[in-house]
Amino acid sequence: MNKVNSIKQAVLDLNQSEGLTNLTTAKVAKLAGVSPATIYLNYQDKTDMLSRLYEEVKTELHDGLANAIGNDSVSVDIQISRMLKFSVEQFRNNPKEALFVDSLWGNQELLDATAIDFGNKTESPLKSLYKRIEESEEYVDGPSDAIGLFLSVPSLLLTRDSELSGDKLNKVIEMTIKAIKK
Repeated sequence: MNKVNSIKQAVLDLNQSEGLTNLTTAKVAKLAGVSPATIYLNYQDKTDMLSRLYEEVKTELHDGLANAIGNDSVSVDIQISRMLKFSVEQFRNNPKEALFVDSLWGNQELLDATAIDFGNKTESPLKSLYKRIEESEEYVDGPSDAIGLFLSVPSLLLTRDSELSGDKLNKVIEMTIKAIKK
């Protein structure tokens, strides 16, 4: 494993075990088995490290999202269901990475402007879906942030019970879609 990957894994592990507020470059270096100087050869500071890793991990997690959602020829319900199933699968396969992205998106003050802009731009398949939801007469007229919170329920349940069965998840997905319908 190369040093940059060791740093990434250390950040993911520390975020999971201690959270972002307790994460320091010294702790990262120690867990990664590298000198603190190695971190500063690759990143300007902690914000730069978190921001660049956020961009990398978010790209990995969202790889395939547009294909999973499909195009506008399918119903909004189907697109929402596909997006939720994709998110659940990514969460199951990459729990540390999903937690890292969620932690940083909830603590944007730890990211630089470039990473925040990146996060907003890479959401284009979701933005397109949210726009379809907003424009549809079948769904409640609410802020996209609120819709996003409803759509995060399946992943939130997985954080409580990672062994949640497929049948229960499918029911939760159905309930989530119903919750945002008129």
